[in-house]
Amino acid sequence: MKLIYVVAYLFFLIIPSFAHAQKKYNVIFISIDDLGIGFETYGNPEVPTPNINRLAQHGMQFQQVYTHYPLCSPSRTALFSGKRPDSTRVINNGVSIRSFLGADYKFLPEYFGAYGYRSERYGKVGPCGHDDEINWDYNFYGGLGNDQGFFDIPTWWIDTVPKNISETKGGVIVDSVVRRIVNPVSQPYFYGLGLAVHNPFSPIISSWDKLGDNNIKELMPVDRYGTITNVLGNGSANIILPDTPSDDTLDIPYPALKDALFYTPYEVQQRRHAYYAEIISLDAQLGNLLDTLDRLKLWDSSVIVFWSDHGLHMGEHEGQWAKMTLFEEVMRVPLIICAPGKKAGICYNPVELVDIFPTLTELCGLPPAPDMEGSSLVPLLENPVIEWKKAVFSQRALFPGNSRMGRAVRTNQYHYNTWLEYGEELYDIQNDPREYTNLALNPAFNLVLDTMRSLLNNGWQGALPPVYLKQSFFRDDDGDGYGKSNDSIVDYFAPEGYVTKSGDCNDSNPKIHPNAKERYCNQKDDNCNGQVDENRPVPKINTLGSLDICLTGSVILQTNSGNGFNYQWRRNGKNIPGAVYRKFNATSVGEYSVIITYQGQCDNISDPVKVYNSCFLLKPDKDSSSEIAIIPNPSNGLCTISYDNKDAPGILNLKIYDRLGNLVYNKPDKMISGVNAFKLNLSGLLPGVYHVELNNGVITLVNKLILEK
Repeated sequence: MKLIYVVAYLFFLIIPSFAHAQKKYNVIFISIDDLGIGFETYGNPEVPTPNINRLAQHGMQFQQVYTHYPLCSPSRTALFSGKRPDSTRVINNGVSIRSFLGADYKFLPEYFGAYGYRSERYGKVGPCGHDDEINWDYNFYGGLGNDQGFFDIPTWWIDTVPKNISETKGGVIVDSVVRRIVNPVSQPYFYGLGLAVHNPFSPIISSWDKLGDNNIKELMPVDRYGTITNVLGNGSANIILPDTPSDDTLDIPYPALKDALFYTPYEVQQRRHAYYAEIISLDAQLGNLLDTLDRLKLWDSSVIVFWSDHGLHMGEHEGQWAKMTLFEEVMRVPLIICAPGKKAGICYNPVELVDIFPTLTELCGLPPAPDMEGSSLVPLLENPVIEWKKAVFSQRALFPGNSRMGRAVRTNQYHYNTWLEYGEELYDIQNDPREYTNLALNPAFNLVLDTMRSLLNNGWQGALPPVYLKQSFFRDDDGDGYGKSNDSIVDYFAPEGYVTKSGDCNDSNPKIHPNAKERYCNQKDDNCNGQVDENRPVPKINTLGSLDICLTGSVILQTNSGNGFNYQWRRNGKNIPGAVYRKFNATSVGEYSVIITYQGQCDNISDPVKVYNSCFLLKPDKDSSSEIAIIPNPSNGLCTISYDNKDAPGILNLKIYDRLGNLVYNKPDKMISGVNAFKLNLSGLLPGVYHVELNNGVITLVNKLILEK
């Protein structure tokens, strides 16, 4: 077994998917003895519980939570082991919780301890009578529990010793754990806090007087023997009685019922009054803990779990009291889970106490414990209305000391019990929440009965919830469906304000995201591709015909059009005045380009095109007075250019152009009267036809040079 945990730990360390969940939250584990759902937080306004209400406002309140066995140790052993009673073999309070699981089995606080947590117990937290079988780093029992002996019949009196809530047994326990919390340890902690509303009920008078008729004061018993002194308290005549029909038990198999205890209506009211007063004391005790969590701002670093092992009968079903039945009053318990990053809410999906172990390990970033028989409730903490378990299960020995089991299966609507050869029960919980009508005897419900039998036969493995997988979600502040890549969480479902797509480069502008259309010239990276205004208009010049103005005397140039475009044509790098339209008629040789400006915000320039004139390569300038002699012509690049100067001496400019009008040779030189000759090496020029021009400031002479290789 130890090897299993070592392997699990190493696996946890090397798997990257755990990286996000590495933060180890502190755990405050609040265990309540014998608390059903008969108080304000769960719909009974007769019992005000402002602090439990306050706790629920911080977390998820589970409405349909079921114990696996209506007795302290079997129920708690299931929760603390993550295994059901059929696996733990614990079906009474007397058997060791390790009798079948073994000495090395790690129960909940021990499992946390294996991953660096300090575990401390305050009060009765674990299986009844077996808390010491679980290894805690520190134990403070505090005398809380049924230290007055076991009472199977409801007994009550007023505890006259304490003066205020902190002096109650529960108050002492809470104060002890609070003192520990305000002096933090250097490691994450798992603090178990055990409180009780256990029979016999002995509330303090201030809690008793928060209920009942304060217009009528009665003498109260002050010990288990019913001793009357001078203690006065509210009367109980206005405490609501169960509205059990007189024939309620006639359709119930007899193993489903305990021996009935009969009291007068007023005696029932007094016992319910005492139980409710214990709940009020419990609520007040919790107030000190919640005040501490508020004052120290611990909600964001702590997981708080509030739960009970089972409920209690208080006279329902014609005299049922205490526990050990499979009715809703006993099977159904409260559960509130507060976890950082999880919103408060209410969940109506049926869940089980055995689900708490895997829930806590996942919330605190620990690897899942092996062979858990519950399901982590973290998906429900994120989305309480998802599809969940088909059913939940409970059981109870058919008779005291008997190993044969009566079994229960519960869905959202129906509750089914089988008592083997003794009969069955079927209740429509939605329409008959008090379970007064056994539908197992009604032929109209045979199909439902068969479905519930099948669910029970298939067991908990056949009722497991769907498999939900975690994924990354990204915070989306601007609501455009894309989040910031550097602000993410890993969860089952997207919390409010988070999305599955990332890459938003401006999460304050919903018009900017990876799927946005890049808008013209707004100086923003609209589509988050790292480029600003990359789709600004790119002008291209098209010619309507040849670029040789020799043929038509001009060349028509045009560029692309668009709404909001402004145009400026350029020649040889300079703006052409007035050339501000989509088309331009070029009449001179040169390099032409066009600038497009979009709505005056950004511009772009086209690639240049060259307009040339082939005509002047073939004939001399009209002002020429003589021809230029080029020898040899055609030439391989080595040639002599000469002409007869009939004018006065001066400066002569020799220029050579290619067919496109590009100046490829330019050299000024002195000229004399008479014949001038220039020896040239033009071998660096490409083969082709070139235009040779001589200008002395008065006349221009031209000729054609042909280069060959």
